[in-house]
Amino acid sequence: MDESIKTESIKEGKSSEKAPKKKAKWKKVVGTILTVLVILLVAFCGLFVVQTKMNKKPFLFGYAVYYVVSGSMEPTIMTGEVIIVEKINGEEDLHRNDIITFVGIGGTIDGMTVTHRIVSDGVVNGKITTCGDANHGIKDNPIPYSNVIGKYVRTSSFLTSVYAAFTSKYGFLFIVFIPLVVLLVVQVLNFRRACRMDKDGKLPEEKSAEEIKEEAVKAKEDEIKRKAIEDYLASKKRLEKAAREGKKKE
Repeated sequence: MDESIKTESIKEGKSSEKAPKKKAKWKKVVGTILTVLVILLVAFCGLFVVQTKMNKKPFLFGYAVYYVVSGSMEPTIMTGEVIIVEKINGEEDLHRNDIITFVGIGGTIDGMTVTHRIVSDGVVNGKITTCGDANHGIKDNPIPYSNVIGKYVRTSSFLTSVYAAFTSKYGFLFIVFIPLVVLLVVQVLNFRRACRMDKDGKLPEEKSAEEIKEEAVKAKEDEIKRKAIEDYLASKKRLEKAAREGKKKE
């Protein structure tokens, strides 16, 4: 009977020791994931800003992302969609019927970033003529090849959804602010946990009964040693005082 009771108590002790460790491990994993996500987000934004400052064509690994604000290319590209544009190596990459993103010249698109289809490849005058699919054949002013930013690759449904969520009323709150707050809370909890750890990196609730007992014994021994040292120093002072008084009487 006694042996069975001891066995059960040992099992219960082991399970209670594992629970805090699993909980701490879960918190550590969540904190690590959030930290990595925030670092990647900041790095991506920083790289994008740097590339934008250094070059008016903000490419990342050969691709750029643009948000469509007009319906001039409907139904091929709809208003509100996010498109991916590929960087071109030279004039030989452009052909008639390609959709390109470029800086417009003259009219209502002067100086604006526009995405239209090539209707003339500029073999004769060295310039490209474009037109929006929804503009019913009304051509844009010809542009030099240097005005071309890149070639349209495709529309990204995922990025379109992300952009729509991000720019919505509560998008920034759920995508950026709340994850940052959660990350901050996790880091604060990790800091508090680190402060509670002993020199072996263990929390009080993670210690076994044997470890707690050993620490109590060690603390008692340290207290006895401290008390003995204090008594020795006090006794030494009394002897020195008595010796000085003896010399004065002489």
